[in-house]
Amino acid sequence: NVIVGSTFEEKMQRGISIVASDFTSNDFINNISNAKNQMVQRDTESVYRYQAIFGRLNYNLYNKYILNLTGRRDGSSRFGANNRFANYGAVGFAWLLSNEKFLSNSKMVSFAKIRTSYGIMGSDLIGDYQYLNTFGISPYKYDGHMGLDALRLYNPDFSWESTKKFELALELEFLENRLSTALSYYNNRSSNQLVGIPLPATTGFASVQSNLNATVQNQGIEFLLRSVNSNSPNYRWVTDFNISFPSNKLLEFPNLEESTYGNTYVIGLPITIKKVCHFLGVNHSTGLYEVEDVNNDGEITIEDKTAIENLGVQYYGGINNSIQFKNWNIDFLWQFVKQKNYTPDYYNNLLGIASNSPKRAMDYFSENNPNATYQKPTMGLNYEAQEAFWLYKESNGVISDASYIRLKSLQINYRLDNQLFKNTQASIYIQGHNLITITKFWGNDPESIGTLLPPLRTW
Repeated sequence: NVIVGSTFEEKMQRGISIVASDFTSNDFINNISNAKNQMVQRDTESVYRYQAIFGRLNYNLYNKYILNLTGRRDGSSRFGANNRFANYGAVGFAWLLSNEKFLSNSKMVSFAKIRTSYGIMGSDLIGDYQYLNTFGISPYKYDGHMGLDALRLYNPDFSWESTKKFELALELEFLENRLSTALSYYNNRSSNQLVGIPLPATTGFASVQSNLNATVQNQGIEFLLRSVNSNSPNYRWVTDFNISFPSNKLLEFPNLEESTYGNTYVIGLPITIKKVCHFLGVNHSTGLYEVEDVNNDGEITIEDKTAIENLGVQYYGGINNSIQFKNWNIDFLWQFVKQKNYTPDYYNNLLGIASNSPKRAMDYFSENNPNATYQKPTMGLNYEAQEAFWLYKESNGVISDASYIRLKSLQINYRLDNQLFKNTQASIYIQGHNLITITKFWGNDPESIGTLLPPLRTW
């Protein structure tokens, strides 16, 4: 079959921000007209237009070979006139092996399929007017007159971000669907990333919107397994298991060392790495944090950030069981993640100032506790302690294993036998979420790093 279509979209947004002060009474504080001073801080209007034409061809030959071709031309108002339109497409192929003669009568294999696809897609997921040299009305007056603030720099070469996607997968079912599995491999390469390129402060702008001349690869393997362990009339047990191994790395970045990202990324390594100092612990003489001076120049500089930590997820997955015994149903899901991340020390304040600290911070340096975990406290007047604290936050001392196994959900359900009313059902159930977490991470939660609210344990 053949499908041809078109998409047209227009979105208009208006926003206004007013600051009011000196109200005659707090009783009217929700009425802006009651304020003596009123100032419009922001009054904006933006229009976004998108249009596309697309086509798709599906061809099925002998119910064994399936070919899918797609093509589209997209246009977005978020780019300049020279780069407003772009062409994209994809091709997919599937082979139903189970319909071939050598498997059609198999008692072992119920279904078998190999599929692969390759395509190029674009993205315009940025704000409006990012490529234009735009100005805004300043909220402040100069000599009694309103002024203009320069908001963005003009970039006529701003264009679509593109991603090349490849996937190869094998799907199998055995023993009349009692056991099914799927194994897939994907490889995506993104280029022309829509980012803000940092600029020197002397330009008057923090960044300019541009396409980053780099190529990032995201690849991985995903495995699914479903097993019907029992399927009798009074007892049914089904297990679902999945695991994914994602990875990414920076493939290309021309003149990386000379760019503003030279101290952040390394070609051939993941983009989730952090270049940090090597933490040596608390110095027994000074009682302060100490990091390694790699070049032995007596100063800790960016050249000493030679330790590389990957904060990306190494693998993740889950196992779900659904058990039915007569009128009882039990469902529970365990999830697991292998990863590294920042400890709460990265987000905490200097030990000794007026702010909350974790209980483990009681293990601080003193004459009676020279092997402490934390340096000696200060109220902020000790400059050396402050400097050591900030170096500590730029080291691998604040990075730890944040892997975990969690009982994500549990539900126990009992179905009541209803003999009084036909065609009705009644059940009693108890349900819980985030019930058990097994981890070595000492913070509030390994999934919600920093100041984020951890997942709530609920019943």
